[in-house]
Amino acid sequence: MSRGSTKIISAVLIAAGTAATAHAGGMERSSQDFDILFEPGTRIESGVTYVKPERKLKNIRGSAVGAATRGINPTTGRPYETSTGESRGYAVPKFSAKVDLTDDLACAAQYREPIGIHSDVGTDTVEMYTAIEQEITSRDYGLNCSYRFAAGEKGFIRILGGVSYQEIEGYQSRYLPAGFPTPFGASLPFRTGYLNVEDKSWGWRLGAAYEIPEYALRASLVYQSKVKYDMEGTVTGLFPITIPVVGEAEVPDSVEFKFQTGIAPNWLAFGSVKWTHWSNQDVINFVNTSGSLPGPFAAIPAGARITGLDLYYRDGWTVTGGVGHKLNDQWSVASSLTWDRGTSTGLQSQTDTWTLGLGTTYSPNERFEVRLAGAVGLLTSGTKDNTYIDGVRNLTGSIADFDDDFVGALSVSAKLKF
Repeated sequence: MSRGSTKIISAVLIAAGTAATAHAGGMERSSQDFDILFEPGTRIESGVTYVKPERKLKNIRGSAVGAATRGINPTTGRPYETSTGESRGYAVPKFSAKVDLTDDLACAAQYREPIGIHSDVGTDTVEMYTAIEQEITSRDYGLNCSYRFAAGEKGFIRILGGVSYQEIEGYQSRYLPAGFPTPFGASLPFRTGYLNVEDKSWGWRLGAAYEIPEYALRASLVYQSKVKYDMEGTVTGLFPITIPVVGEAEVPDSVEFKFQTGIAPNWLAFGSVKWTHWSNQDVINFVNTSGSLPGPFAAIPAGARITGLDLYYRDGWTVTGGVGHKLNDQWSVASSLTWDRGTSTGLQSQTDTWTLGLGTTYSPNERFEVRLAGAVGLLTSGTKDNTYIDGVRNLTGSIADFDDDFVGALSVSAKLKF
C-alpha cells in the first residue's frame, strides 16, 4: 500500500491545503510544512494557488465624518454609496526541494508566503476614512529537517525542526477628513494619507511525529514560533512633510496536529487541528521616530502615535478532515472539509469560513506527478462596527453588514523525483 498511499497523500494534502489557505483567519495564507520530508528520495515541488474571496459590504452607515459632511462624498460631490466590494484575489506560490542526507536524516529548503491581506474599498463610501486600500505581503525562506529512529518493528519516531528568514511589507492608503488638527493650528483640506513600512526577521519551529509507513499511519505535532518585527517606513500625505515611523508587530505562534491512516485498501483518512495565537494582535501603533521634524512640526514628539492598525483579533482555529482514494497506478483523488474560525471580534469582516476541497493527482511514471485542486467556500455573514474601539469613539469608523459570501480557489503543482 505504500506506493499507492504516497499518491493519495499528495492529492489529499493539496486539496486540504487549498481549502485551508482559501481564507484563513487573521492574515494567514500558507505555512512551512514537513510533509515532503516523509517521502523517500530527492524531489522538487513547485506550485501556486489562486484565491478569490467575494466579500461585499452593504448598509454602510454610522460614520461621524459622513454626518459632518452632510452625507456628501467630497471626492464625487454626490451622496456616499452604501455598499462596496472589500476583498481582492491573490496568488500564493510555493517551492520545496528535499534531499536525504542519510537513511534517517532529511532536509528541505522551502519558499512560502505565510501571511498577507489585500483589500480595496475604493472612495465611494465612508469606509475610505478607515482605509481605502490595505496590502500586506510576506516572503518566508525556510529550511526544515527531520531525523527518524525506529520505534518498534514497523514504526518510526521523527524529530522535526526548522528555521525561517522572513520579509514583510505593509501599505495603507486612507482618505483623511478636512480640519484634522495640526501642531500649528491650521486646518488641512481633505487629502489621502499613505503608510509604507517593511522589516525582516527570523522564526523557528519544532515538533515530533510517529509513523508506521506500512499502514500509511502518521501523527505529528509542530509548534511554530512567533516572528517579531519592528516595521519601519514613512507616513506621507497626513501633513505636508514625510514622517518616519516604526511599529512593533508579530506574526503569531501556532500549534498544529496532523493525523492520517489507511482505512481500507487504497483508502486513506486524514485530519488536522491548528491553533494560531492571533489574540496577541490588538493594536499596532506606528510612532514618530524623528526627534527633529522641521518647522512647526517640531511639536510632534518622538514616540507620538502617527497612525495605527486596530485589530483586536481573537485566536484562530482551523479544523480539517477528509479522505483520499487511489483509483489506479496513475490517478488518485481526495476531498476535504475545513472549518476556520473567524478571528474578528467585530471590527473586521473575518468571520467563520467553511470550505470544501477537491483534488486529484496524475502520475504518468515514478518520477513525475501533477496535482490539481479546487475549493469552494462560504464566508459567513455578520456585521462589522469600528465606530468604537476599546470603548473609545472612533470618528472615522463606520458600521457595515455582510451576507454569506463565496470564496473560491484553484491550485496547480508539480513534483519531480530523482
